[in-house]
Amino acid sequence: MTSLPRRILIVRLGAIGDVTNAVVVANALKDFDPSVRIGWAVHDLARPLVEGHPSVERVHVWSKDGGVRELARWIDEVRGAGYELALDLQRILKSALLARFAGAGRVLAYDRARSKELSWVLAAERIEPGLPHAHVVDQYLAFARALGVPNPAARFSLPFDRAAEERALAVAREHPRGFVLLHVGATKSANRWAPERFGALARRLANEHGVGAWFIGGPHERAAGARAFEAAAGARDVVDRTGATSLPELWHLAAHARLVISADSGPMHVAAAAGAPVLALFGAADERRTGPYGSSHVVLRTRPDCAPCGRRDCPLPRHACMLDLDVERVAAAASELLSRLNAPN
Repeated sequence: MTSLPRRILIVRLGAIGDVTNAVVVANALKDFDPSVRIGWAVHDLARPLVEGHPSVERVHVWSKDGGVRELARWIDEVRGAGYELALDLQRILKSALLARFAGAGRVLAYDRARSKELSWVLAAERIEPGLPHAHVVDQYLAFARALGVPNPAARFSLPFDRAAEERALAVAREHPRGFVLLHVGATKSANRWAPERFGALARRLANEHGVGAWFIGGPHERAAGARAFEAAAGARDVVDRTGATSLPELWHLAAHARLVISADSGPMHVAAAAGAPVLALFGAADERRTGPYGSSHVVLRTRPDCAPCGRRDCPLPRHACMLDLDVERVAAAASELLSRLNAPN
């Protein structure tokens, strides 16, 4: 059997969706060789996704705003762990430098074509070239394959939080016909669907299917959640939890939800990893690469000539790819999914 290095550092600092998907690498390595010890370099925002994870022994948080002093502290901490191999899963100059600074004897990174910011120059070892539009999960698993893991499985998991699980179970008990999570935001403005449309959608699903409809999102999305909640006026079971749900709570809520509806975002990937059926609303992003991973999900999109462009912000006077994705179409797809998937007993 191929022998893995005893201590491996994964460098995938953020974002939430990327860290969630990259966990498959740690699981694949640990499943192949339970004796391997895995560390993870991460930003504080995504820390709850890997801290306490059964496949991750140590978490090294690097604050990007900490300056030279923080970098020196981080280097000292990571080098003290004695990693033999660093995996640069982020493919940018920052992650490439951190992988080099970690003091590991080997650094494995993406091939040149898929690297950014000349990051490939800093790694002596690179994975085999692959398709740039392959799903990020499959691209991550190529790292495990390069280390000798045959046919690595895409096994998702996050740290178990008993309190969050109990709260999720309580929510499920409150909604005998189940509940739907609607994530109202996205980091990139080009990926966002209007909060008012989420509100209209929630009202329809709650009234027509008798499900609870919960708006979720980060603290910076509270205003969007408030607008969605206002637009859902008249619905009988709609709750605004935007800015009030932690990552562990999101993971456990999604695991019990009948459906999660979201644009391309970190919570969308957390929900898919938790095993929830996901209805994903796509415009600028390429669903082949960043869609919800797995066969139980549905991706809705329109096809203007410019999509998918991958831009952070839409430069056109009219953001057609998301504006043309109307409530009627999304509601019809959600209704179909609710009718055939995960119906409560």
